[in-house]
Amino acid sequence: MAKIVARAKLVENVRSVADNNRVHSVVCDLPTNSGGTDTGPTALELALMALADCAVTIYADVAKRSKVEITSLEAVAEAEKSPDSPKIGDVSLKIKVTSKARKQLLEAIWRRTEANCPVLAIFKEPITIKAELEASSE
Repeated sequence: MAKIVARAKLVENVRSVADNNRVHSVVCDLPTNSGGTDTGPTALELALMALADCAVTIYADVAKRSKVEITSLEAVAEAEKSPDSPKIGDVSLKIKVTSKARKQLLEAIWRRTEANCPVLAIFKEPITIKAELEASSE
């Protein structure tokens, strides 16, 4: 089984750089009203961005394999977040697609996308996370 590795390293204050253990990285930060410098998305925003991007990527791939040409494709993910809670809730995902294909075919492509989008699966079904702290004193 292939491993996917992500790592984040604190840079300064609450700003970090996350990478995929290949060549891609993204700066994450908190907004200024939360003590950050707003130089990148928060981790929660990045999670929603991943959801929207996964929906677009998988939809485009399914359409391509189905030989359906897409004129435009966009996904918008929104979530409610209470200031009192670290969790998000009530996530909505809206897909906007334009194509010459019939609406029924575009809907079938979406059903296949829902069944195969790994990030959507993470949002829909909880997964086990084994967290381990390795601490050392100076």
